[in-house]
Amino acid sequence: MTRIKARKASDAIDRIAKQAQRLFSEENAEAALDLVNEGLETDPHVRLWRLKARLLVFFGREDEATKILHRVLPQAWGLGFWELSQSGLGASHALLSKAHKVAYFPIPKCSSTSLHNVMAILNGKDQRGEEVHKNLRQYDIVQRSLPQKDLKAYEKILIVRSPLDRIRSFYFGNVWKREHLVRDRKGSDSFYGLHTKPSYDAFLDQFEAYRRTFLTARHHTNPLTSFVGTDASYFDWIGGVQDTANLIDHLREITGVRLPKIHDMRALAGKENQPMSAKEQALMHRYKGDFDAFSSWF
Repeated sequence: MTRIKARKASDAIDRIAKQAQRLFSEENAEAALDLVNEGLETDPHVRLWRLKARLLVFFGREDEATKILHRVLPQAWGLGFWELSQSGLGASHALLSKAHKVAYFPIPKCSSTSLHNVMAILNGKDQRGEEVHKNLRQYDIVQRSLPQKDLKAYEKILIVRSPLDRIRSFYFGNVWKREHLVRDRKGSDSFYGLHTKPSYDAFLDQFEAYRRTFLTARHHTNPLTSFVGTDASYFDWIGGVQDTANLIDHLREITGVRLPKIHDMRALAGKENQPMSAKEQALMHRYKGDFDAFSSWF
């Protein structure tokens, strides 16, 4: 592969990227990928490589996408959660409180909104509810293989959750209740043949297709280990979502900061206590690493 140059995108690259994104939105992913490949022949800019990786994921060519992201992300900025998770770089997004030496490693559907807001308070900022997630510049990128260099003096904290509860929470909270896929497609009822408000059974039947097509589905259902690795001993404090209140107490104790009580994040509209269905069981193989590394806290 041609060496990537870390530089601002030209107007020509910007036009190609926007046109490719428009083609993808118009359900013409093949033309979008052809356009990106043509642009890369002229100018191998990191923006186009990242866009190519996203399109390759859509086509199920994940190994190729991983190789691209592994190579180009160290020279990029504003890294998306799905990109870093896909890259295999052994790095994580983290929210740091430098004043209190606390490092929180967020994982979607693991009390992350509550903990984002708690970290905002530790950093002297206002709580912003769901809006607190939107700024990618708030995160530090931590190389987990270098803990002594990166975060030696920090209390590294992590909340985890069972894969089944995360899938159910994403579907019933994000897809059904808040209609994230409908909003993602600006009200359209389908995208590449997938309903934007599917039944739960339909979502499970086409789970991989939803993950390839909608980055929000990928982001919220990626394995825990794709975000934080497999070494639980890296962290100083780990708990399940049922332990989130205990974590807040712990943070109050080590920082001396008054922190608000948080609501119970486990409720799934009555779905959390239902037995695992055969369709749900069929998806659990992709989360073997999560069970191996973190099931003690589920």
